[in-house]
Amino acid sequence: MNKITFSLFGIHEWKLLKEELEGSMYKKIILTITILGLSILLGACDTFTAITTRQATPVVYDSVKEDTSGLIIAEGEVVPKNDIQIISTSNGQVLEVLVEEGQTVEPGQVILRLETPVQLLAEMKSSQLDQLKAQQAMDDLLLYGNLQKQKAYQRVLDAQTARRAALAAWDAFDEDQYDEDLEAVKEDVIDARKELEDAIEDLKDFLVLEEDNPQRMNRQEDVDEAQLDLNELEREQAALEQTHEQLQLSLALTKAQEETAWHEYRKFKQQDVPDDQFKLAEEQLATANARMDAIEGSIADFEITTPIEGILVKLDVQEGEWIYAGQMLAVIADFSTWYVESTDTNELEIVDVQLGDTVTLEFDAFPDETVRGRVIEIKDFPVMKYNDVIYPIRIELVDNELKLRWKMTAIIKIER
Repeated sequence: MNKITFSLFGIHEWKLLKEELEGSMYKKIILTITILGLSILLGACDTFTAITTRQATPVVYDSVKEDTSGLIIAEGEVVPKNDIQIISTSNGQVLEVLVEEGQTVEPGQVILRLETPVQLLAEMKSSQLDQLKAQQAMDDLLLYGNLQKQKAYQRVLDAQTARRAALAAWDAFDEDQYDEDLEAVKEDVIDARKELEDAIEDLKDFLVLEEDNPQRMNRQEDVDEAQLDLNELEREQAALEQTHEQLQLSLALTKAQEETAWHEYRKFKQQDVPDDQFKLAEEQLATANARMDAIEGSIADFEITTPIEGILVKLDVQEGEWIYAGQMLAVIADFSTWYVESTDTNELEIVDVQLGDTVTLEFDAFPDETVRGRVIEIKDFPVMKYNDVIYPIRIELVDNELKLRWKMTAIIKIER
């Protein structure tokens, strides 16, 4: 016994235990049982020189990243051919839910309708009216365009006729005779004005007489006759000058009218509608259509559609619920083909992965099965995971008959 080393109790600890147990009858009974147990234990240990503490066996973990067989071993998950989260682009109240979870949907199919604001509906009606007016104006322009073109050409013909008449009148006008007549009448006007001045001068000497005085009356008659003669000659001069000016004005006016008529007619070009009118009507119609498209686009925001074909796997709204812009409404996935995407291929491993590499896949859900695959995509944009740079790769399954499900865990093995 003197060779035995106590590993559980030292001598000092034993004395303390004994003193505590002696405190009561209950403790004495416990002490007796304990002493008996220790005696048996010490008897069994008589042949041992020491009791040593057993050491735990070290646990060696297999590293997923380190593999001496020349393989890149990575983790991955099963993903569908395509999936998308549908996010609300506007606020509103759900008016109608048209689909249920698990239902197959087609691209462009409406799955939810929100209540359209009254103001937006009013704007749509106003826009429809403007669009109708613009379209009617364009239709009328095209319908009556040929008539306008023919009228424009008639104005050209009329202007040409007037132009020819003005030229004929000018050709018939004798300018030399006009110059002689004008010069003669101008001289007559000068003489008549001199006679009027003399008559007025003669009258001045008789103005002191009574108005009914014969001499004064004779001189007054001479003045009146001289004035009438002058007026007549001035009118004759004006008429001569006006005729000449009218012929010149007719030449200029008919020329301008013919040029204007041709200009208006040439606007039609090769079509039956004036080019400027057609462009104006076209712009008005385009503006009306653009406004209508914008309003319809705003209204379309209140109809939630699916952009892809697939199964509605999640629907987070119900009729009468108020939703907000940016809220996730539904999830749609295309389960027609399964793929595996890696979740931990880091920058040290990705350099050894190439498109087309053969892959062996193992799934936790099917421990005794392996599936072949090949790398069809290496993501260019990395993601951060636990301060590590990860480049996801996408793997196409070559010979899969397993009943895989979304997010199932896979082990990816790629030869370096």
